[in-house]
Amino acid sequence: MRKKCREIFYLSPKEEMVMKVLWDTEDALSASEMAERIPNRDWPVSSAQNLLRSLEKKNAIRVAAITKLAKAYGRVFRPTLSANEYASMLFGRYYQNGKKDYEAMVLALFEEMSVGKKEMLETMQKIIDTHGKGQ
Repeated sequence: MRKKCREIFYLSPKEEMVMKVLWDTEDALSASEMAERIPNRDWPVSSAQNLLRSLEKKNAIRVAAITKLAKAYGRVFRPTLSANEYASMLFGRYYQNGKKDYEAMVLALFEEMSVGKKEMLETMQKIIDTHGKGQ
């Protein structure tokens, strides 16, 4: 598997809300559909357009199609990366100074996960078995 070379970007809290909606669905969504799916949203639906422009500039989303929405045509969007890829990107920024403390990173993830330790260890072993071959 080849690692994607992507410029690191950061999501604002509102951008992250939009991305979570996209990450949680298989469907391409319009701005209003995204805004409506954000729980406890305290900003107007019209603000979604500004957020989408910002996310497009960051290459976090792409236009999936132009389609009929109610009485007019509009754009629907999809993410260009998964939630896991974004998290990995953020982890990577902490290791840009050359210090690679993978043990601490894996331990922190292990302690934060809500799954059982046995299940997590079994998953880690599968990853080692799959990716450790030929190394």
